[in-house]
Amino acid sequence: MCCNGFRIVLMLLLVVSSFLLNSFMPIMPVVFWYFASINIFTFLLFVIDKYNSSKERARVPEISLYFFSIAGGIFGALFAIIITKHKIRKKIFLMWQSLILLIWLISIYYLLTHLEAIQKYLQWVNG
Repeated sequence: MCCNGFRIVLMLLLVVSSFLLNSFMPIMPVVFWYFASINIFTFLLFVIDKYNSSKERARVPEISLYFFSIAGGIFGALFAIIITKHKIRKKIFLMWQSLILLIWLISIYYLLTHLEAIQKYLQWVNG
């Protein structure tokens, strides 16, 4: 994962796959499929990086790990960190992942506590 363009293409593929999965199983919203796919992808990215580090192969850049955590894969990232014990000695990395988790938890809490107002706003916007 060399550059931002490649990460953006991967993100677009995850979004497109979310819409495709939703078309096959519309009972689940697109957002569910997006978060499921981004978390699975991020988990696999961490596992691949752990494997590559043990074999002294090319590593996944930390910026890519941060990018996919910020994009919604933080829960997959944390699960991979716990399961594989990967990057647990890097305090700065864990601090940033903790900050990303905190931002996501605050965002989810805000959305859940203001869901009615958000729905009213969306109805107003749609006419």
